Amino acid sequence: MRYFSILFLFISSAVFAQQTTSQLREKLVKDAESDKIKTSLQLSKAYAATQPDSAVDFCNQAMRLAQKHNDRHDEASILLELGRINELHHHNDLARRFTNESLSIFRTIKESEGIALAYDQLGMVEGLQENIALATRDMNRAMKFYEDTHDTSGILETYHGLGAVYEQKGEIEKALTYYLRALVQYEHRSIKPEAYFILLERIGHLYLKKGDPKNALRYLEEGVRNSSNPSNRDTQITLLDEEGKVFEQEGEKARALAYYKKALAEAKTFNKPQEEAQALISIAAVLKKQDAKQSLNDLKTALNIARDLHQPQLEANIYQALAGIYQQQKDYKEAMEALEEHHRLLDSLLGADTTKDIAELDSSYALESSREKLGQLQQVNKKENTELNLGIVILIAALVILVLLVFYLRKVKRLNAELTASNKVKDTLFSIIGHDLKGPAGSAAQLFAMMETEEFSEEELRVMISELREQTSASFELLNALFEWGRSQLQGVKVHQELVETKPIISKNIAVLSQQAAIKNITITDNTPADARVFMDANHFDFIIRNLLSNAIKFTFADGKVDVTFIAGEKEMIYGVRDTGIGISEVQQKAFLKTNINVSFGTKGEKGSGLGLLLIKEFVKANHGRIWLESTEGQGTTFYFAFPVNN
Repeated sequence: MRYFSILFLFISSAVFAQQTTSQLREKLVKDAESDKIKTSLQLSKAYAATQPDSAVDFCNQAMRLAQKHNDRHDEASILLELGRINELHHHNDLARRFTNESLSIFRTIKESEGIALAYDQLGMVEGLQENIALATRDMNRAMKFYEDTHDTSGILETYHGLGAVYEQKGEIEKALTYYLRALVQYEHRSIKPEAYFILLERIGHLYLKKGDPKNALRYLEEGVRNSSNPSNRDTQITLLDEEGKVFEQEGEKARALAYYKKALAEAKTFNKPQEEAQALISIAAVLKKQDAKQSLNDLKTALNIARDLHQPQLEANIYQALAGIYQQQKDYKEAMEALEEHHRLLDSLLGADTTKDIAELDSSYALESSREKLGQLQQVNKKENTELNLGIVILIAALVILVLLVFYLRKVKRLNAELTASNKVKDTLFSIIGHDLKGPAGSAAQLFAMMETEEFSEEELRVMISELREQTSASFELLNALFEWGRSQLQGVKVHQELVETKPIISKNIAVLSQQAAIKNITITDNTPADARVFMDANHFDFIIRNLLSNAIKFTFADGKVDVTFIAGEKEMIYGVRDTGIGISEVQQKAFLKTNINVSFGTKGEKGSGLGLLLIKEFVKANHGRIWLESTEGQGTTFYFAFPVNN
């Protein structure tokens, strides 16, 4: 995925790297109005990756000028650029919308080159979202336009894109086919662009992945030989690093180390700190077994570089490598501290929300566009009502503008509320994943590794395994509920209703939960008839039964009972899950009817997230059913859910 994004950025904007942003800003001030659109677009492309707010602002300036002159070609080009900016920052829905609007205009004005560019960009958007079938379809459409117009540059870019799409899909042979076709297009060029060296690196990487190190080295060495130009130093260092990986994989550690050191020397010579840090990490990995002290020194040097560059992802990777070496030295205290820092840095990355600014800036663009259209409407009204008194025309126009503005502001307010709610859902989801799941899961994995390699007494192992089992079981249960809840919030509850035989589903879940029940010596009885059927989504019924049974076991005392009941009424089929547990207070029962029961603990300290009941309510509602409960504290609880006989 990372390579796909880099390729998308490079293909789209490399041509605009010839002028600096300061030169373009000076040019924008001096340009005639007719030239300002082109310069604004160049500035937008220059800022797209690093300053999306500035990039969108320049697009807005260009759009106002294009609408003023009714230039449909420039409007389409600006929309295409807005789509590219949003795609770079993972705002995929907006990217697709802007690109489709651009495609519509290009089709209207019958501009083949623009149509091909839009299809190419749509293909990249779908590829980044792993919609491989749609990506290949759109890119093949672009290819047809390029072939019809004999546009070799467009064909070359589409070969790049198709190769990346198939690489993303894991189809190495097809990816190589398109990459090699693209490579042929470069053979007759005396000056090789940056894309040529990126292409060689990808080809070498795929041959290595395919298990063909000989061909991998052939293409990587070709890249190193031809990348002597100072402007290509970044790629040359990457190629050297990739060659080192080939030799390391083949077990030739001495040769791998030589290439990594050469990459390090190049990075130092040409002041490439990020590449220097990466080379140090690779060298440390090779020296890990034979010279752990030197490996630690290299990693600490790399860590200082990463801190200076303010790159938390790179820092996190280095801390992970440090933890591995400390564990090798049996310095478990330092290993755990390094792992904790690794998890902290990863958690901090979850808070980065690059899409929020783009959404706000998109609203800015929409506002400016609406103002332009309102101004045009005012002019039309004036022309159509020239016989009316000038004062009346102005008053009517002002009232129309005011009504439209109020309507627009209400719409913006509603959309902002929806966006805020969506962001809260995502923030909640990522926060729980980052803090309640990610850290414990990583620590558990490390403890498992220690248990595998270290000597512990039988009693110590028994305690560790017991705690790990409880921790991982709770994390797994929360993860399942969190996944279903997040998907229902972000995508909506999808229902596939059919006539479902409920007995097998209930029996299956009782069997799955039998071990959990056996720990507390709880008896589960299924009192439903064998021929009971209900019209609803089978997966939803499975989820409802499983979670209600799990909760019943969790909140029932040892030696208790759990019963599944069934009543066939005239209008609805009623199921119930009854337990002899701790019961639910009247306050909690009222809370359940309005929102959800708060997080609580079972009779043996089992923690519930509350997400399961929240999802149960959503699934029941989506299948046109209803849910309620009856409970007495200290005596038990019965959850009932019912669905219409004729749905």
